[in-house]
Amino acid sequence: MNFQNFYLLPNPDVPGDYFVFGDIYDNDNNLIGTFGPNGTSVFGWWVTQDAGFQQSYCQQFAVIMGQEIVNGTAE
Repeated sequence: MNFQNFYLLPNPDVPGDYFVFGDIYDNDNNLIGTFGPNGTSVFGWWVTQDAGFQQSYCQQFAVIMGQEIVNGTAE
């Protein structure tokens, strides 16, 4: 999977949220998806995911966050 035209913009109406923009291509360079012309809100997308997915992602995030805390880079 590859991204083209990829960028992030802060959501001006929701602190901490971002809009994701871009096109998603497979390894043969065929367009297989897009984040849409208005982008996809990270927060908006997150709440549509099932609880199992959210828990799995939070477990991964906890490891990254723990590393940042141990390294003294978390605020």
